Amino acid sequence: MDKKAFPYFKNWFREYIACFASPEPLIQKNIQLKAAHTNRVCKNICMLARAEKLRNKECNLARLIALFHDLGRFEQFSKYRTFNDFKSEDHAVLGVRVLKETGIISTLPVTEQHIIYKAIEYHNRMQIPPDEANEAVIFFSKLIRDADKLDILKLISEAYEEAEIIQNPALELNLPKSSTCSKAIIRDILTNKMAKLSDVKNQNDMNLLRLSWVFDLNFPETFVQLEKQHYLEKIYKRLPKTEEVRRVRAHLKASLKACQSNQKAQAFHVKDFLD
Repeated sequence: MDKKAFPYFKNWFREYIACFASPEPLIQKNIQLKAAHTNRVCKNICMLARAEKLRNKECNLARLIALFHDLGRFEQFSKYRTFNDFKSEDHAVLGVRVLKETGIISTLPVTEQHIIYKAIEYHNRMQIPPDEANEAVIFFSKLIRDADKLDILKLISEAYEEAEIIQNPALELNLPKSSTCSKAIIRDILTNKMAKLSDVKNQNDMNLLRLSWVFDLNFPETFVQLEKQHYLEKIYKRLPKTEEVRRVRAHLKASLKACQSNQKAQAFHVKDFLD
């Protein structure tokens, strides 16, 4: 994708989300929150793409995926007043539907359209489908998943420091506070698995789920930023000081160190898919 095309898509994005402007403070606040999140994810994905030494064409495609990755969030929150996909609808599928119905990326090569649709569809799943065989789709899906997770961790960490959660419960999917943690989530983390949203019952569980994202990170630069910004430590501080949480913390710390030690640079090149 040519860099000159991006301003056109960004302008369309701004006009699209402007349609969801609302006099209702809760809606307007969360529309703005997701717009700001999108901008930061665009920056994150460019950072990761540069670290992977992608060419300009691939960097531009990655940036466009980031621009549209949460497109479905705006209609979702406006319609359902929640970011909880289980209580509304899958925002990734909704976003792909909006892209297809508007035809906004129809002028791009079919190969690039396919990568964009699939990367957006997969960005919020537990995992990229094991039967996905398109290496370009897999690569760009991993890129947006890492870029997205980095910003969510940043957003939540800063929100805790600013007591934003109290003012905006949508950030925690309107989950209740509690002094307990889900045994299923603890068990998943201690066996090196990503926690499942279906097991989340309260805010502690949601924070543990975010910590479990350590098992789904893909690029060396992601780990560098995670350590540099201390996102995990800030989230740990919000959890109850129990023995099981201490076990989780120790396990994740060891796992993170192992992931960093074993991390290999991506050997895959996308040139053949975009030329």
